[in-house]
Amino acid sequence: DRALRPAVPSQNSTASPASCFRSTTTLRLRRQRNEMRPVASLRVVAACSLVCFGNVHGFAPTPIPFRRGVAFAGDRVDRFIHQQSSLANDWRGGDATGEENDRMVSLSLVVTYLTVMGAKCALPSVLAILSSPESGLAHTSEGMSRQDVISRLLAVSTLSITMGKMLLGPVIDAMGGAASLQIALMTLCACLLGISSAKSLTVLALYFVVIDFAFSSCWAACVKTIRDALPEDRWSKEIGNLAMAARCGNTVAFAFFAWLLQKSGDWRLIFQVSSAVQLIPLCLVTYVKRGTVAEEEIYESSSEPVRASSLKQALNVLRREAATPEYWLHLGSRSILMILVSFLLFIPSFMVQCYDMTAASSAKVGSIFALGCFLSVSLLSERSYPPHGGQYTNGHHKSFSMLGLLALSTLTLACQMLHLQDVMPLSPTIGSALIFIWGFSLAVPFYLPSSMFALKQGGKEASATISDSFDIVGFGLLVFFNGRVARVLSKAGSFTSMSRRRYTWLPVFKLMTGMSIAAAVTLFGAVWLEETRTESS
Repeated sequence: DRALRPAVPSQNSTASPASCFRSTTTLRLRRQRNEMRPVASLRVVAACSLVCFGNVHGFAPTPIPFRRGVAFAGDRVDRFIHQQSSLANDWRGGDATGEENDRMVSLSLVVTYLTVMGAKCALPSVLAILSSPESGLAHTSEGMSRQDVISRLLAVSTLSITMGKMLLGPVIDAMGGAASLQIALMTLCACLLGISSAKSLTVLALYFVVIDFAFSSCWAACVKTIRDALPEDRWSKEIGNLAMAARCGNTVAFAFFAWLLQKSGDWRLIFQVSSAVQLIPLCLVTYVKRGTVAEEEIYESSSEPVRASSLKQALNVLRREAATPEYWLHLGSRSILMILVSFLLFIPSFMVQCYDMTAASSAKVGSIFALGCFLSVSLLSERSYPPHGGQYTNGHHKSFSMLGLLALSTLTLACQMLHLQDVMPLSPTIGSALIFIWGFSLAVPFYLPSSMFALKQGGKEASATISDSFDIVGFGLLVFFNGRVARVLSKAGSFTSMSRRRYTWLPVFKLMTGMSIAAAVTLFGAVWLEETRTESS
């Protein structure tokens, strides 16, 4: 009787609801499998008997080999057992419900990053207006012009992102991805609305620094949500979806804000619209957080001791991975590629000064770069960097794919250098095509390898921490790189000769060509070591 009596947890038991749920589900599935086992055995016996009976009495046109008949029966039994093993998805509400929940998680993340990256374009869209007295903002900083305040704002906002990357990773791992996204979206919504009602340039600058601090958590929070709520075979696809959402958000936002300014002429309306749009992903993330199928989100503990333990675990995992060469190679390649991708901000000015394009035409070249990134991640994310066990994971396919893409990036930069030296003058059309190819070659190496490393090696304890740690150095270096390019931009603008302008831009492209080569070497080494470790295990 005691053996048949179900186990009842004691009142002093400290088992979590998640562990109790797993135990209950395991016992139920085991019971169902045991109940179906006699049926499977009967199917094998019946199939073998039919083979013998058909051969003896000549029911089949030609005798059926006994081995083939048993294999056929075994195949049917394997299919039957596979159908029964699918009951393991019962805790997710079944296959159909699980797929629906996965799609909801994916939709919420894509919409979140689309709107957040779109809101990031609000300030660049109205930067020229804010720098002039026509903005209606009071200028209270003595000894500094409006342009100096804006320049300092851009530098401080980049440092704010760097600080967010340094501090928020372990917090995201402790709180969970969905909860972190909720806080970030509410902060963005409130600060964007605050900017729309700001009366002075100083208040606007403070709001924008807070916005960048909140923005710094969005990518890591999305990565953490993917790790918690989606199966591993969907990770690379979802990272690619986030990358597409980022570039699509940039492209659509710049076009929409330009149209809005042309129609209304009120820069405050742009921030009001940006604030209102953040409510859409906020509602989706809230829905996903409440109804997510991920076990960690359903039974998330909110006690402080657990959070403190999670913070410690995240830092321990980061310390463990920092002892591997793969981590530092990924850190180097991600930092370099962040600088190259961020050159998007200067593409319109570069095309004006070095290809003699109009301001309206050069603005479209930035969208062409973003389109190249968009097509790259949509077409190559699962082919160039497939999940383990996928269709293209033979040998060192991933590492050579990354090397090939970054070799293409180096080639496009070398062509630009030849144009700047007047060795191979290019037309604006060919220059725009090179910008498109450059964006196409950078997107997958920038977004996927380091994020997949963080998902796999960081696990559920430190995926956001590792993802953020890769961006700290990049944003720090970006401050100095942007300052150097800004000085080149100012110096080249003082020349009337096209050849002098091109020669002024040449050192920047020499630097970026060297950086592209360095990124190719470091990323190839990182992915090669990962593949070697995977094959050996």
